Amino acid sequence: MTLKRSDVLITRPCGMEVYRRYRATGLGWGFLPEPDRRGLPPEEEMMRDVDEAHRCGVKFQGRVELDADWMGMIDFDSNFMESTVRDLNDRPAITWWEHIYKGHPSYHYCTNAPGYRHYLMYQLRRVMRAGTDWLMIDSAIPTIGALNARYGGCFCRHCMAGFRDYLRANLSEEEIMSGGIGDLETFDYGDYLRGRGITDEIYRARILAFPPVIPLAKEYFDFQWGEINGLFREFKRYAREFSEDVPMSSNSPYYWAEFMYAVDAHDFYTNEMEYQAPEIEILPTEPIYTFKLADALERIVAITGVPSAFEPYRIHDRPGHIRLWVAQAYAHGHVFMAPDKMWTLRYRGEPDRWYHSKPGDYEDLYHFVRDYPELFDGYESAASVALVFSNKAVRQYLGDQLSSGHLGGQNRSAPKTDLAKACIALSGANLPYRIIVAGDEWIEDDLLEADLTSYRAVVRFEPSHLSAEQEAKLQGAGDRLVTWSDASNLLAKAGQDIDIIGAGNITVLPRHQPNTQDAPLIVHLLNSNYDLASDRYQTLSNIRLTIARSLLERSFSYATLYAPGKEPIVVDCQRTDDGTSIIVPELGMWGVLKLE
Repeated sequence: MTLKRSDVLITRPCGMEVYRRYRATGLGWGFLPEPDRRGLPPEEEMMRDVDEAHRCGVKFQGRVELDADWMGMIDFDSNFMESTVRDLNDRPAITWWEHIYKGHPSYHYCTNAPGYRHYLMYQLRRVMRAGTDWLMIDSAIPTIGALNARYGGCFCRHCMAGFRDYLRANLSEEEIMSGGIGDLETFDYGDYLRGRGITDEIYRARILAFPPVIPLAKEYFDFQWGEINGLFREFKRYAREFSEDVPMSSNSPYYWAEFMYAVDAHDFYTNEMEYQAPEIEILPTEPIYTFKLADALERIVAITGVPSAFEPYRIHDRPGHIRLWVAQAYAHGHVFMAPDKMWTLRYRGEPDRWYHSKPGDYEDLYHFVRDYPELFDGYESAASVALVFSNKAVRQYLGDQLSSGHLGGQNRSAPKTDLAKACIALSGANLPYRIIVAGDEWIEDDLLEADLTSYRAVVRFEPSHLSAEQEAKLQGAGDRLVTWSDASNLLAKAGQDIDIIGAGNITVLPRHQPNTQDAPLIVHLLNSNYDLASDRYQTLSNIRLTIARSLLERSFSYATLYAPGKEPIVVDCQRTDDGTSIIVPELGMWGVLKLE
């Protein structure tokens, strides 16, 4: 019942005509808490939305809302200030929402506060009783996401009490004494820092340093990490009291270390991502690392652009460019939500701005996916290179940004680590790769059990922040182990599996079924030869694609070309000792080869 690679999602509740026009199978953001609300939405309205979706065969994803529903907490709990995130000066943290509600700004609430947790579970209960199929935790900025320069938190009494319990359970008496903690029964972490000359300004400037420099910062992050993992598992457990099979997602930017919590509680992700106007880049680069990391976590992403990403297209109607966003996501094995109606901007005192698509802009892309689910479902990225992911390296990267004024907190732009840069470079070179997660005390380790023999190159990054055991595992790769310097060095080491003759700006994404030896190889072709003036892609002719036998230790002799809005055609395919050679007679923006 969870998200599939061939699913088609609409971002928000809409008319039944829209669901049917896109042949939608799911809804991304259900039960929208409108920012100008004057009270909670009625149960009847939710049930009507669910009923309309179900009548169209659409799975409804209900929302438990964090930051965007700060007004709901004010309506729900008269003691809402007791649940706000607090900085070292006991000031409440304020999120980026600009408007005022009942005389109050948009507070960031602490996910460790019992009153706020009560409200979150109240939301979940209402959502599940309305008959939702999927559950999303939206704008998922828990308290661990407040431990940064942006918010300077959290030192509320609930966090202080919880941290005392954590220290009592995890530190020895010797560690407590050597840390200058004193009496745990009265210990207050805020007082502890202030007593050591740590001001709010110093805390904000240094809290993200990695390795930590603030006293007890490691222990405090670990405490908050455990709390948010526990909360997300409780969301899922409670949802199952209403329905045994409730897939759960979140809008968590899991590509940042402090937001990769409770992967085991997520069935998929529902995310917003930075996308750029065509004047800046044609083929999006931001999502590539996001897609590859999701693959490593064995999760699918239902993705769309952040609101501001659609603003240039509200002003200049260019659906042709957005079509490439859609194709790129599906070609990577993920889902781009149909951009039918997208909120773009809000200024205080002004009406919201919206991007509206026109009939005919995108429907054929989604119909293509629905017509040929066998080209998508069950397939994974083929790879001849492995890139090693370190969660601690992402934490160090964020800490290194402090000197440039980076605030931390929720960020819809992926970190520009060397790993992320390598992903973009290898994708541009059409060198198939995958990420392997080297875990730590925060996330599960996949590296130690991974079979590295199938990769021609295994790439580590410096500083690696890997354990001695993990480093020893990598050394087992022998001369196939490469420390990243640049793409050219890696290409020289690993060689090429894919060659394109007859056109440039073609991205080739081979996908296979790892456990089925005779399954077809699916090869997505993305053509980013885009003309800004016409908002169209150059149609390419007679492209020769060569796939080396070394990629899967297989060659193929039969090929079918699929494309949106066109009938499948058999194309010239030649098997050789070295691999497979295919002639693609015509390629628009997106084509899919099925090799047998």
